[in-house]
Amino acid sequence: MPATDAEPPFASEQTLSAFDLRQMRSPPGVDFSVVRPRCTGGGPGEIVVCAPDPDKERIRPLPHEYEMPSAVPRLEMKLDENTTADVQLQSQAFPNGTVSNRLMVGVKRKF
Repeated sequence: MPATDAEPPFASEQTLSAFDLRQMRSPPGVDFSVVRPRCTGGGPGEIVVCAPDPDKERIRPLPHEYEMPSAVPRLEMKLDENTTADVQLQSQAFPNGTVSNRLMVGVKRKF
């Protein structure tokens, strides 16, 4: 049987007044829940479409008093009384234009 002759998975004859989805019955295994509308309802014969709030997920600019650090902070950890380990990021530009970005790990021991 061709796909166009196949019967739809859920066929029902429902009479809906003014296309109100709250009156629609859900097919078996599907739950249509009514969500409180964000907008006011329209008059008879009108279709009201409400868009989601565009500012809900918008990233706001930082306040003016926020200061951006000029460099990545240095991470240092004390291993014992005389030994510390540190991690830092470095970037070095060479005369031919090549840039070397590197992660440096250092260990210091007092003696």
